[in-house]
Amino acid sequence: MPDMTALLHHAVMAPSGHNTQPWKFRIKENTIFIYPDISRRLPVVDPLERELYISLGCALENLVIAAEHEGYRALVGYSFEDGAISVNLELAEGKANNDWLFNAIPIKQSTRRQYDGRPIPGADMERLASLPLEQGVSVLFVTEPEKIEGIIELVKEGNSIQMNDRDFMQELISWIRFNEAEANRYRDGLSSKATGNPSSPRFIGKLFMKFFLNAKGQSKKDEKYIRSSSLLMVLLSENDDINFWINTGRSFERLALCATALSIKNAHINQPCEVPELKKTLQKLLSTGNMHPQLLLRLGYAESLPRSLRRPVSEVII
Repeated sequence: MPDMTALLHHAVMAPSGHNTQPWKFRIKENTIFIYPDISRRLPVVDPLERELYISLGCALENLVIAAEHEGYRALVGYSFEDGAISVNLELAEGKANNDWLFNAIPIKQSTRRQYDGRPIPGADMERLASLPLEQGVSVLFVTEPEKIEGIIELVKEGNSIQMNDRDFMQELISWIRFNEAEANRYRDGLSSKATGNPSSPRFIGKLFMKFFLNAKGQSKKDEKYIRSSSLLMVLLSENDDINFWINTGRSFERLALCATALSIKNAHINQPCEVPELKKTLQKLLSTGNMHPQLLLRLGYAESLPRSLRRPVSEVII
Protein backbone atom coordinates (compact mmCIF):
# COMPACT_ATOMS: atom_id res chain seq x y z
CA MET A 1 0.00 0.00 0.00
CA PRO A 2 1.16 3.56 -0.65
CA ASP A 3 2.04 5.95 2.15
CA MET A 4 -1.41 7.49 2.58
CA THR A 5 -0.14 10.35 4.72
CA ALA A 6 2.34 11.33 2.01
CA LEU A 7 -0.45 11.32 -0.58
CA LEU A 8 -2.63 13.51 1.64
CA HIS A 9 0.30 15.88 2.15
CA HIS A 10 0.06 16.64 -1.56
CA ALA A 11 -3.75 16.78 -1.52
CA VAL A 12 -3.84 19.52 1.13
CA MET A 13 -1.52 21.72 -0.95
CA ALA A 14 -4.54 22.40 -3.17
CA PRO A 15 -5.96 25.92 -3.46
CA SER A 16 -9.28 26.86 -1.87
CA GLY A 17 -11.49 29.93 -1.53
CA HIS A 18 -9.88 32.32 0.99
CA ASN A 19 -7.50 29.39 1.70
CA THR A 20 -10.19 27.94 3.97
CA GLN A 21 -9.03 24.36 3.25
CA PRO A 22 -12.60 23.02 3.54
CA TRP A 23 -11.77 19.32 3.50
CA LYS A 24 -11.57 16.26 5.71
CA PHE A 25 -10.13 12.86 4.85
CA ARG A 26 -10.77 9.32 6.05
CA ILE A 27 -8.52 6.37 5.25
CA LYS A 28 -10.09 2.91 5.07
CA GLU A 29 -7.83 0.13 3.82
CA ASN A 30 -6.93 1.06 0.23
CA THR A 31 -9.49 3.87 -0.10
CA ILE A 32 -9.29 7.56 0.79
CA PHE A 33 -12.56 9.43 1.33
CA ILE A 34 -12.71 13.21 0.93
CA TYR A 35 -15.49 15.06 2.80
CA PRO A 36 -16.52 18.73 2.74
CA ASP A 37 -15.79 20.52 6.00
CA ILE A 38 -18.94 22.61 6.25
CA SER A 39 -17.56 24.47 9.27
CA ARG A 40 -15.17 26.16 6.81
CA ARG A 41 -17.76 27.20 4.26
CA LEU A 42 -18.10 30.82 3.10
CA PRO A 43 -21.85 31.49 3.36
CA VAL A 44 -21.69 35.06 2.01
CA VAL A 45 -19.42 34.81 -1.01
CA ASP A 46 -20.24 31.15 -1.69
CA PRO A 47 -23.82 30.52 -0.50
CA LEU A 48 -24.35 27.47 -2.76
CA GLU A 49 -20.96 25.97 -1.75
CA ARG A 50 -19.95 26.01 -5.41
CA GLU A 51 -16.41 27.18 -4.71
CA LEU A 52 -16.16 24.78 -1.76
CA TYR A 53 -16.70 21.82 -4.07
CA ILE A 54 -14.36 23.30 -6.67
CA SER A 55 -11.75 23.36 -3.88
CA LEU A 56 -12.44 19.69 -3.10
CA GLY A 57 -11.91 18.95 -6.79
CA CYS A 58 -8.50 20.62 -6.61
CA ALA A 59 -7.52 18.47 -3.60
CA LEU A 60 -8.81 15.38 -5.41
CA GLU A 61 -6.71 16.15 -8.48
CA ASN A 62 -3.55 16.54 -6.40
CA LEU A 63 -4.30 13.24 -4.67
CA VAL A 64 -4.81 11.42 -7.97
CA ILE A 65 -1.61 12.87 -9.47
CA ALA A 66 0.40 11.90 -6.37
CA ALA A 67 -1.05 8.37 -6.33
CA GLU A 68 -0.32 7.81 -10.02
CA HIS A 69 3.18 9.17 -9.52
CA GLU A 70 3.75 6.49 -6.87
CA GLY A 71 2.57 3.71 -9.17
CA TYR A 72 -1.10 3.39 -8.24
CA ARG A 73 -4.29 3.60 -10.27
CA ALA A 74 -6.82 5.95 -8.68
CA LEU A 75 -10.48 5.05 -9.20
CA VAL A 76 -12.68 8.03 -8.28
CA GLY A 77 -16.31 7.88 -7.21
CA TYR A 78 -18.78 10.43 -5.84
CA SER A 79 -21.41 9.63 -3.21
CA PHE A 80 -23.40 12.72 -2.35
CA GLU A 81 -25.64 10.99 0.19
CA ASP A 82 -22.82 11.40 2.71
CA GLY A 83 -20.98 14.09 0.73
CA ALA A 84 -17.95 11.88 0.13
CA ILE A 85 -15.55 11.57 -2.76
CA SER A 86 -13.90 8.14 -2.76
CA VAL A 87 -10.49 7.37 -4.22
CA ASN A 88 -9.76 3.65 -4.42
CA LEU A 89 -6.10 2.84 -5.00
CA GLU A 90 -4.94 -0.19 -6.96
CA LEU A 91 -1.37 -1.10 -7.83
CA ALA A 92 -0.61 -0.21 -11.45
CA GLU A 93 1.93 -1.79 -13.75
CA GLY A 94 4.25 1.20 -13.39
CA LYS A 95 4.50 4.81 -12.33
CA ALA A 96 2.74 7.41 -14.44
CA ASN A 97 4.90 9.74 -16.52
CA ASN A 98 3.64 12.80 -14.67
CA ASP A 99 6.73 14.18 -12.94
CA TRP A 100 6.09 17.61 -14.47
CA LEU A 101 2.67 17.83 -12.78
CA PHE A 102 3.70 16.14 -9.53
CA ASN A 103 6.72 18.39 -9.07
CA ALA A 104 4.57 21.49 -9.62
CA ILE A 105 2.24 20.71 -6.70
CA PRO A 106 4.42 22.18 -3.91
CA ILE A 107 5.41 25.30 -5.86
CA LYS A 108 2.09 26.29 -7.48
CA GLN A 109 0.46 29.39 -6.03
CA SER A 110 -2.09 32.07 -6.79
CA THR A 111 0.28 34.98 -7.40
CA ARG A 112 -1.64 38.11 -6.43
CA ARG A 113 0.60 40.80 -7.83
CA GLN A 114 1.22 42.79 -11.00
CA TYR A 115 2.59 40.74 -13.90
CA ASP A 116 5.15 41.89 -16.44
CA GLY A 117 2.94 41.81 -19.57
CA ARG A 118 5.03 39.33 -21.57
CA PRO A 119 3.04 37.21 -24.04
CA ILE A 120 2.96 33.46 -23.51
CA PRO A 121 4.83 31.61 -26.30
CA GLY A 122 2.65 29.78 -28.80
CA ALA A 123 4.08 26.35 -27.92
CA ASP A 124 3.21 26.84 -24.26
CA MET A 125 -0.31 28.00 -25.17
CA GLU A 126 -0.75 24.88 -27.30
CA ARG A 127 0.32 22.73 -24.36
CA LEU A 128 -2.24 24.39 -22.08
CA ALA A 129 -5.00 24.28 -24.69
CA SER A 130 -4.42 20.59 -25.48
CA LEU A 131 -4.44 19.43 -21.86
CA PRO A 132 -7.29 16.92 -21.39
CA LEU A 133 -9.91 18.12 -18.91
CA GLU A 134 -12.65 16.40 -16.94
CA GLN A 135 -15.93 15.51 -18.63
CA GLY A 136 -18.23 18.46 -19.18
CA VAL A 137 -15.54 21.10 -18.50
CA SER A 138 -13.84 23.33 -21.05
CA VAL A 139 -11.37 26.19 -20.98
CA LEU A 140 -11.50 29.48 -22.84
CA PHE A 141 -8.47 31.74 -23.26
CA VAL A 142 -9.43 35.38 -23.65
CA THR A 143 -7.14 37.69 -25.60
CA GLU A 144 -9.56 39.93 -27.52
CA PRO A 145 -9.20 43.54 -26.26
CA GLU A 146 -12.93 44.25 -26.35
CA LYS A 147 -13.72 41.18 -24.23
CA ILE A 148 -10.96 42.03 -21.75
CA GLU A 149 -12.38 45.56 -21.46
CA GLY A 150 -15.79 44.06 -20.78
CA ILE A 151 -14.39 41.76 -18.11
CA ILE A 152 -12.61 44.67 -16.43
CA GLU A 153 -15.95 46.45 -16.14
CA LEU A 154 -17.58 43.33 -14.69
CA VAL A 155 -14.77 42.98 -12.12
CA LYS A 156 -15.30 46.61 -11.12
CA GLU A 157 -19.03 46.08 -10.79
CA GLY A 158 -18.40 42.94 -8.76
CA ASN A 159 -16.17 44.88 -6.39
CA SER A 160 -18.86 47.51 -5.97
CA ILE A 161 -21.48 44.89 -5.10
CA GLN A 162 -19.30 42.77 -2.82
CA MET A 163 -17.23 45.39 -1.02
CA ASN A 164 -20.26 47.50 -0.16
CA ASP A 165 -21.80 44.45 1.51
CA ARG A 166 -20.96 44.54 5.23
CA ASP A 167 -21.39 40.77 5.60
CA PHE A 168 -19.01 40.13 2.70
CA MET A 169 -16.34 42.34 4.24
CA GLN A 170 -16.75 40.78 7.69
CA GLU A 171 -16.38 37.30 6.19
CA LEU A 172 -13.30 38.38 4.25
CA ILE A 173 -11.66 39.99 7.30
CA SER A 174 -12.29 36.87 9.38
CA TRP A 175 -10.06 34.89 7.01
CA ILE A 176 -7.23 37.43 6.74
CA ARG A 177 -4.10 36.65 8.74
CA PHE A 178 -2.61 40.10 9.24
CA ASN A 179 0.78 39.01 10.57
CA GLU A 180 3.14 36.05 10.69
CA ALA A 181 2.06 35.03 14.20
CA GLU A 182 -1.57 34.71 13.06
CA ALA A 183 -0.58 32.84 9.92
CA ASN A 184 1.52 30.34 11.89
CA ARG A 185 -1.18 29.89 14.52
CA TYR A 186 -4.00 29.06 12.10
CA ARG A 187 -2.07 27.89 9.01
CA ASP A 188 -5.01 28.86 6.83
CA GLY A 189 -6.63 32.00 5.44
CA LEU A 190 -5.15 34.86 3.44
CA SER A 191 -1.83 35.86 4.96
CA SER A 192 -0.47 39.35 4.41
CA LYS A 193 2.77 38.00 2.96
CA ALA A 194 0.96 35.77 0.45
CA THR A 195 -1.13 38.70 -0.76
CA GLY A 196 1.83 41.05 -1.06
CA ASN A 197 0.83 43.26 1.87
CA PRO A 198 2.88 44.27 4.93
CA SER A 199 2.36 42.53 8.26
CA SER A 200 0.61 44.44 11.04
CA PRO A 201 -1.13 43.87 14.36
CA ARG A 202 -4.68 42.71 13.76
CA PHE A 203 -6.35 45.85 15.10
CA ILE A 204 -4.26 48.05 12.79
CA GLY A 205 -4.97 45.81 9.81
CA LYS A 206 -8.70 45.93 10.48
CA LEU A 207 -8.62 49.72 10.83
CA PHE A 208 -6.73 50.02 7.55
CA MET A 209 -9.30 47.85 5.77
CA LYS A 210 -12.18 49.82 7.28
CA PHE A 211 -10.91 53.23 6.25
CA PHE A 212 -8.77 52.59 3.16
CA LEU A 213 -9.96 49.38 1.46
CA ASN A 214 -12.90 50.17 -0.78
CA ALA A 215 -14.41 49.17 -4.10
CA LYS A 216 -12.91 52.10 -6.01
CA GLY A 217 -9.36 51.42 -4.82
CA GLN A 218 -9.67 47.66 -5.33
CA SER A 219 -11.06 48.14 -8.83
CA LYS A 220 -8.15 50.39 -9.77
CA LYS A 221 -5.73 47.75 -8.53
CA ASP A 222 -7.57 44.91 -10.28
CA GLU A 223 -7.63 46.82 -13.57
CA LYS A 224 -3.88 47.41 -13.39
CA TYR A 225 -3.28 43.74 -12.59
CA ILE A 226 -5.52 42.53 -15.44
CA ARG A 227 -3.83 44.84 -17.97
CA SER A 228 -0.41 43.55 -16.86
CA SER A 229 -1.40 39.95 -17.58
CA SER A 230 -0.67 37.96 -20.71
CA LEU A 231 -4.28 36.81 -21.11
CA LEU A 232 -7.35 35.71 -19.18
CA MET A 233 -8.62 32.15 -18.69
CA VAL A 234 -12.17 31.00 -18.01
CA LEU A 235 -13.23 27.54 -16.82
CA LEU A 236 -16.72 26.58 -18.03
CA SER A 237 -19.00 23.64 -17.26
CA GLU A 238 -21.99 22.11 -19.06
CA ASN A 239 -24.08 22.03 -15.89
CA ASP A 240 -24.00 23.90 -12.60
CA ASP A 241 -24.08 21.23 -9.89
CA ILE A 242 -21.79 19.44 -7.44
CA ASN A 243 -20.52 16.89 -9.96
CA PHE A 244 -19.49 19.62 -12.39
CA TRP A 245 -18.07 21.82 -9.63
CA ILE A 246 -15.74 18.99 -8.60
CA ASN A 247 -14.80 18.35 -12.24
CA THR A 248 -14.11 22.08 -12.63
CA GLY A 249 -11.76 21.95 -9.63
CA ARG A 250 -9.90 18.95 -11.04
CA SER A 251 -9.58 20.60 -14.45
CA PHE A 252 -8.46 23.93 -13.03
CA GLU A 253 -5.81 22.33 -10.83
CA ARG A 254 -4.47 20.36 -13.80
CA LEU A 255 -4.25 23.55 -15.87
CA ALA A 256 -2.67 25.50 -13.01
CA LEU A 257 -0.06 22.80 -12.44
CA CYS A 258 0.70 22.69 -16.17
CA ALA A 259 1.06 26.48 -16.18
CA THR A 260 3.35 26.30 -13.14
CA ALA A 261 5.54 23.75 -14.91
CA LEU A 262 5.83 26.31 -17.73
CA SER A 263 6.70 29.12 -15.23
CA ILE A 264 3.35 30.81 -15.87
CA LYS A 265 1.63 32.40 -12.86
CA ASN A 266 -2.10 32.60 -12.27
CA ALA A 267 -4.46 34.57 -10.01
CA HIS A 268 -8.23 34.52 -9.58
CA ILE A 269 -10.51 37.42 -10.52
CA ASN A 270 -13.73 35.58 -9.70
CA GLN A 271 -16.07 38.48 -8.94
CA PRO A 272 -18.04 38.04 -12.24
CA CYS A 273 -18.50 34.33 -11.46
CA GLU A 274 -19.56 34.92 -7.84
CA VAL A 275 -22.28 37.55 -8.38
CA PRO A 276 -25.24 35.83 -10.14
CA GLU A 277 -26.35 38.77 -12.28
CA LEU A 278 -22.77 39.40 -13.44
CA LYS A 279 -22.30 35.74 -14.30
CA LYS A 280 -25.13 35.98 -16.84
CA THR A 281 -23.52 39.08 -18.36
CA LEU A 282 -20.18 37.25 -18.55
CA GLN A 283 -21.87 34.40 -20.43
CA LYS A 284 -23.18 36.86 -23.03
CA LEU A 285 -19.87 38.73 -23.28
CA LEU A 286 -17.96 35.52 -23.96
CA SER A 287 -20.68 33.98 -26.16
CA THR A 288 -20.59 30.75 -24.15
CA GLY A 289 -24.24 29.83 -24.74
CA ASN A 290 -25.49 27.58 -21.95
CA MET A 291 -22.01 26.86 -20.60
CA HIS A 292 -21.57 28.10 -17.02
CA PRO A 293 -18.52 30.26 -16.19
CA GLN A 294 -17.10 28.81 -12.98
CA LEU A 295 -13.65 30.38 -12.60
CA LEU A 296 -12.02 33.47 -14.09
CA LEU A 297 -8.26 33.92 -13.89
CA ARG A 298 -5.42 35.95 -15.29
CA LEU A 299 -2.19 34.34 -16.53
CA GLY A 300 1.26 35.80 -16.96
CA TYR A 301 4.75 36.16 -15.58
CA ALA A 302 5.93 37.57 -12.25
CA GLU A 303 8.15 36.81 -9.30
CA SER A 304 6.62 34.43 -6.77
CA LEU A 305 5.18 35.63 -3.48
CA PRO A 306 5.51 33.76 -0.16
CA ARG A 307 3.22 30.74 -0.22
CA SER A 308 0.09 30.37 1.85
CA LEU A 309 0.42 27.94 4.72
CA ARG A 310 -1.52 24.67 5.05
CA ARG A 311 -2.69 22.81 8.12
CA PRO A 312 -0.85 19.55 8.84
CA VAL A 313 -2.38 16.34 7.55
CA SER A 314 -2.97 15.16 11.11
CA GLU A 315 -5.55 17.94 11.58
CA VAL A 316 -7.67 16.96 8.56
CA ILE A 317 -7.86 13.17 9.03
CA ILE A 318 -11.03 11.91 10.70
